[in-house]
Amino acid sequence: VTEMVKNQMQHNLALTVKRVVEDHGVRPTLGVASNYLCDLAKGATVQVAGPFGVNYLMPNHGGSNILMICTGTGSAPMRAMTERRRRRIGLDEGGDLMLFFGARSPEELPYFGPLMKLPRSFIDINLAFSRVPGQPKHYVQDLIRARAADVAPRLQDAQCYIYVCGLKSMEEGVTEAFRDVCRGHGVDWDALLPQLRAQGRYHLETY
Repeated sequence: VTEMVKNQMQHNLALTVKRVVEDHGVRPTLGVASNYLCDLAKGATVQVAGPFGVNYLMPNHGGSNILMICTGTGSAPMRAMTERRRRRIGLDEGGDLMLFFGARSPEELPYFGPLMKLPRSFIDINLAFSRVPGQPKHYVQDLIRARAADVAPRLQDAQCYIYVCGLKSMEEGVTEAFRDVCRGHGVDWDALLPQLRAQGRYHLETY
């Protein structure tokens, strides 16, 4: 019985780690966290503290709609939310997921590769790649504008929650894309944004 209780109290934590050995200027730089994790010995004990803050808590009601925009490692919280929803599919709670994910190439999809096998009725996936040889550069803001007819109603939907996470450089582009989407549908983004924040429906985390 003791062993059974002990096992029930254990939790699993899965990480996808990319070892950082150079910065964006291609200068040799060792990422502190990624190299620490990659160099851990099998069976090593790791102290974990957190989570901190409340910026990326999911809505309490399962029937809410979620609009996710992310780049690179900003996909981590989005993966957590989609995984939770995936595991609750059988409960038929309702609510849809729409994802815009920007990466340099299709090879940089460690978090969302398995999700590509899920039906579009579960998650509407939009991928933007900026470094594919022979192909024009695409960014998340380009896809947001292309899907304006679907994004605009979500921005105005009281049951839709928006999450934006990724590099600081994406923030302005996403903001301008939302402004263009709203303008094309007779909505003032600058007036809407404070309302979204006051309602706890707009969550931004860039770094």
